[in-house]
Amino acid sequence: MKFSEYQKEAKKTIQEYIQGKETNKIVPFLGLIGEAGSVITELKKNLRDGSTYTKYKNKLQEELGDVLWYISTIATENGLLLEEIATDNLDKIKDRFGIEQSKNFIIFDEDYPVSEQFPREFEVEFIVLKDDGKDKVRVMNNTTGKQLGDDITDNSHKEDGYRFHDIFHFGYVAFLGWSPVIRKLMGIKRKSSEATDEIEDGARAAITEELVSLYIYNFAVDHQLFKYSNNVDTEVLKTIQKLVSGIEVKNCTQKQWETAIINSYKVFDELKSNNGGRVLVSIKNKRLIYLGKS
Repeated sequence: MKFSEYQKEAKKTIQEYIQGKETNKIVPFLGLIGEAGSVITELKKNLRDGSTYTKYKNKLQEELGDVLWYISTIATENGLLLEEIATDNLDKIKDRFGIEQSKNFIIFDEDYPVSEQFPREFEVEFIVLKDDGKDKVRVMNNTTGKQLGDDITDNSHKEDGYRFHDIFHFGYVAFLGWSPVIRKLMGIKRKSSEATDEIEDGARAAITEELVSLYIYNFAVDHQLFKYSNNVDTEVLKTIQKLVSGIEVKNCTQKQWETAIINSYKVFDELKSNNGGRVLVSIKNKRLIYLGKS
């Protein structure tokens, strides 16, 4: 049975209550709470009685059916279509938890000259230098032999390793095919398109990227820098999507962002632990690999 057919038939059984129209709209919400409790009760009975509770599946199916009826009724009374709710929910779940496939990976610079494209695979090296008693990090593109940007410190009152944070930008390159920050450092802004150069590769996009990185880092600090985790809080991922909603990377899924974040932080930990080292950035294989020190 299709959801549309179910909702149509379920609508015929909606009851009118004597208290009036507003009560009629509230009762299904209260009913949903009650039926959700009935579902939990079935779980309790099954845990308590084990295999002796032979009607568990039948009763669970019945209670879930009641939950579905209340959901359908709430949708009907609020002008929503159950079929559209189901479709939108699947899209949302796939965005968050769907297994990444090549079709989800957008090559944002594919239609631009090769000179304006990210190399599909290259090696960078994080070199730690001492300057006036402070540790600074210099990032070298080992593929070209050129330095990328200026030497940087933690820019903080306490030493926290943020001087290695460029690895997050390289993670965006590897797993999202995107990073206006690295694009500028590598001198491959897409100047053949005035609009792209200004909007996608310009200062605002780069600031947004730095903001996203700092936002993630502040969250990561309270979660041991994802050292023992393979997940990122869904609300964090939603916030990131809102922050980038006006630029090309808006098309990346929450799952892609999560993959980029977790893998970047694994390499970040390696760089901190080893005080630098070489990293392979691979767009073609969607990987970020710590290669060790020279």
